[in-house]
Amino acid sequence: MKRQFILGVFVSVLMICALGCGSNSGKKASFGEGTIVYKVSYPDSLEYGFKAAFFPKEIVLVFKGEKAVFIASGGMGMIQLVNLLDHEKKSYVSLLIDRLRQNYGCKLSADEIKANETSSPLEIKLIDGSKVVAGVECKKAIAKDLLKGTSTEIYYDEGVRFSYGNSPFKELNYLFLEYTHTVNKLMMKLEASSVDLSTPVDTGLFSIKGDYVWVSQQQLFDHLNSL
Repeated sequence: MKRQFILGVFVSVLMICALGCGSNSGKKASFGEGTIVYKVSYPDSLEYGFKAAFFPKEIVLVFKGEKAVFIASGGMGMIQLVNLLDHEKKSYVSLLIDRLRQNYGCKLSADEIKANETSSPLEIKLIDGSKVVAGVECKKAIAKDLLKGTSTEIYYDEGVRFSYGNSPFKELNYLFLEYTHTVNKLMMKLEASSVDLSTPVDTGLFSIKGDYVWVSQQQLFDHLNSL
């Protein structure tokens, strides 16, 4: 697989685990549990030609309280990208599960977390507007990239508190159901296709399973570059 695709998808999934703004709306949100399935599309997919067939078409978020896991599969199902989050303990773990080669993992250090949170400064404003996404009435926000000057829309559920740490978006503590995110020139649009906030989740998903070669975040990126 091409370097730009593998690294771009991994970093995108990693950063999807955290989005932010500076203030909250009037409604008090509370932590809960649930499973969100996001449909993923790529507005610039024509630029990638046949490689777009390897892009993840779906990302699953499972959360309970301040713990969460994001799961995405790519490379025709041969590679799985998993991000384990424990916001209370400020613990962030990224796993690359490769069915053909070696599994790699990284437990982010405080310096790596800070770098991820300051890598791309954003100005996010809550504005009037709403949209129904997967049957949920969502409020609207606008995220402006202060370096590029571009803006994208975010639709979030103000009734569900969700901590987005380890990225520039860490201040907006609501559950996102639709948004567009660009990392390493790869633009991804995520839109929830299924929202289940009533079925108890499998908390075993928040644990590390299997054997991994443990490396730094940069070493993990370097490994992805070599695929």
